[in-house]
Amino acid sequence: MDKRKKERSITLRRLDYNAGELTTISNLESHPIRVPLEKSDKDESYYIGKEYSLTIPDDSVYHIPFLFNADGTPWYEGNLFFYRQSIDKLTGYETTDELRIRASMLLDYKLFCEDEGLDYLDFSAGRPGSRPSYRYFQDLLSKDAVSRKNLNKRTLVVYDFYKFITEIPGFNIDITLVESAREAFIRFSNGYSKKVEIRSQTVRVNNQAKEVPLGYVRDDGEDLRPLTNEQCDEFIDVLSRKFSVDERLIHSITLNTGARKQSVFTMRVKHLKLLNEANLTSDGSYRLKAGPRTGIDTKFGKSQTLYFPRDLADQLKVYANSKLAKERRSLFSLKHGDILNEDDMYLFISTHGNCHYMAKNDPRYRQVKSRPKGEHTNYLKQKLLKFVSSDFPKDFTFHWLRATYALMYHEYLVSLVADGKLKLGNEITRVQQRLHHTKRETTENYLKLFTNINEKMAAQEAYEERLFEGITF
Repeated sequence: MDKRKKERSITLRRLDYNAGELTTISNLESHPIRVPLEKSDKDESYYIGKEYSLTIPDDSVYHIPFLFNADGTPWYEGNLFFYRQSIDKLTGYETTDELRIRASMLLDYKLFCEDEGLDYLDFSAGRPGSRPSYRYFQDLLSKDAVSRKNLNKRTLVVYDFYKFITEIPGFNIDITLVESAREAFIRFSNGYSKKVEIRSQTVRVNNQAKEVPLGYVRDDGEDLRPLTNEQCDEFIDVLSRKFSVDERLIHSITLNTGARKQSVFTMRVKHLKLLNEANLTSDGSYRLKAGPRTGIDTKFGKSQTLYFPRDLADQLKVYANSKLAKERRSLFSLKHGDILNEDDMYLFISTHGNCHYMAKNDPRYRQVKSRPKGEHTNYLKQKLLKFVSSDFPKDFTFHWLRATYALMYHEYLVSLVADGKLKLGNEITRVQQRLHHTKRETTENYLKLFTNINEKMAAQEAYEERLFEGITF
């Protein structure tokens, strides 16, 4: 952050009374609550009027950006805009990180207007090119350092800001003078349609995805492939010799269930109690519900069922009751207080007494500025690459274990089909259910890329050897 922006923005750690109206103007009848700005050199305050109460006990917002004018006074319109976004949590403004990024972008716009001698509230110019938002758009277009996608985000923040303040009494701004926009509908193949707004101050972004490499599948925007049998054997061998018990179990859960990292890291002690005979399936695995109201986070908050092999479930129970796990839970309580009872404690806690991924129902979720999001898997990858052979793929990521699980489970089901124990076609349905794919075709495309994976990789390696034959690097 440059010096000017640093001087013009702060983050309010906590703002109470988010059910009230925020202003910088004192009115004892409608705005009786005075809150001084702790980091301001001036005697500045903002005022809050209690309009109504919320049903939740804590009606505060946390880590909200707060912006200043050039003279050091609070920027009323900008602060009110982000205050409301922090409560309403519209698309693009849901998290504290997103709020701070967009506050920085809007401040860039304000600084541009000041540098150009423009009144950001004056849209009286007859020619669009002379208006503040259009001037800013043209300036962004002239800068090579701003990507097309970033440019669109910046103009969207400006447009959202003006849409907001046009609804505030006293601001007589015609939004059509800020930017021309029209409504349109996007229709999907399943018949669903979505209303969108097409704005003029945008540039076309090349959304054409790069080609998926041979032998890989694209999942969550990441190219991954399953480990071959030999690579998987080496992987398991290194885990057993070089990794701690909790690190081995973290990998084993995804390798045996296909769970994503947010689900693995948000498992709690109480979930192990559900790995019991009442949830035992015919193939000897335990069903465990994940998603909304379970405490286990999933992608997009979708309801899922994870299947744990009996042996893995037993190992998890032994670990949860071990001296090491209990000491880490005690350290967590010592650092964070009694915010979680014993059953709600995370199964995997770091050596420093923190969680690896903060669940959405964690009592601290709204209060923490930067939440852990599974970055621990990057450390685990780097540790793994120190001990594997030179033949092990260097682009391996934790997410590859999900693809490896899919391949191994599919091979197991194919053997059942061959033995007549499973009808042909049901193996795809089973994999679809385990990977939690909404559409069957997604699973079919997934499995097509895995067919004869070893032969495909051998062919690719032979091609590369011939291509680079005689070339010295």
